[in-house]
Amino acid sequence: MKAEKLALESFRNYEKEYVLFDEGLNIIVGQNGAGKTNLAEALYAFSYARSFRSGAKDFIRHGEDRARIALEFESEGRKQSADIVFAKDNKKRIRINEIEVRKTSELLGKFICVLFTPDEMSLVKGGPECRRKMLDTSISALKPKYFSALCAYNTCVKQKNALLKSKNYATLDVWNEKIAEYGAFLCVMRKDYIKEIEKKAKAMQSEISGGKEELEIIYSTSYKDSETQDEIRENILKKTSEACDREKELGMCLTGPHRDDMVFKINSFNARRFASQGQARSIVLSVKDAQTEIMKEHTGEYPLLLLDDVLSELDGERKEYFTEKIKGKQSVITTTDAESVNLGKRGKIIKIEDGRVCM
Repeated sequence: MKAEKLALESFRNYEKEYVLFDEGLNIIVGQNGAGKTNLAEALYAFSYARSFRSGAKDFIRHGEDRARIALEFESEGRKQSADIVFAKDNKKRIRINEIEVRKTSELLGKFICVLFTPDEMSLVKGGPECRRKMLDTSISALKPKYFSALCAYNTCVKQKNALLKSKNYATLDVWNEKIAEYGAFLCVMRKDYIKEIEKKAKAMQSEISGGKEELEIIYSTSYKDSETQDEIRENILKKTSEACDREKELGMCLTGPHRDDMVFKINSFNARRFASQGQARSIVLSVKDAQTEIMKEHTGEYPLLLLDDVLSELDGERKEYFTEKIKGKQSVITTTDAESVNLGKRGKIIKIEDGRVCM
């Protein structure tokens, strides 16, 4: 999977520009505010049809009615293309190989990237929503059915919350059934994915630490004793029944996978509480590299690695480890200083100045 050409029209601070990518390493260099992250954001949008920073409305250049991005890329052994138009009413028009698609899920899996930003460092130390987001975006890229189920599940939770707030409980059982059905599917998919992540990340964490650290990744859920999808569904319904009075009192849905988490442990200690900053960074590196390898196994191709101003966060040893890992994979790295990423003369330098590409 290789990005070849990215075109932008009225996107963020870009009026009309394009970027040609090398099949290996691409270093995007520019001052803060020049538009480096905007390029990364545009590439990310072709994986998930959304931003990793804010809403689609913010994509549109000031004074314009819409923004358009187009990507030419190679995947599945052939040249492909995609373009997305973002309108002010939050509507999107997506075309793949010049054919318009109606659902965002039809874009998922066509072009996959693994994102690594300074915010990803909160994966270990931050709240559970960070880890759920990583799980949901990663699995959705591989399994569009997961994304469809996730959207349906979130809609059901929203509808249930509205009922609980209105104190009109007439159809509450209907929404509980739907939440249990979709929720059980999400739980099974998450459990399977976490097992894959743990297997690969455990080996990488050991390698980074010279064999001194053993990484465990645990899916923290109220349904851990249930194995099959049917068992989880029944367990969700049971927990929902037990929480019924409390949900009515608080006016919100208290049970379901939207409250689950992922726990990292180093040598049996909870990393969120006890890991040093260096250990936390190592965990994130291990998880991101594991994601990359899993995507290669599932799709037959490495995803694009998208590193937004992140190498400056790493010390020399971890930076060297990670730069060795990205050899042979297409990578886009943004930085204010090409020398600071310490990649020598490898790769293509693309300079950005005030929303203009100077290649």
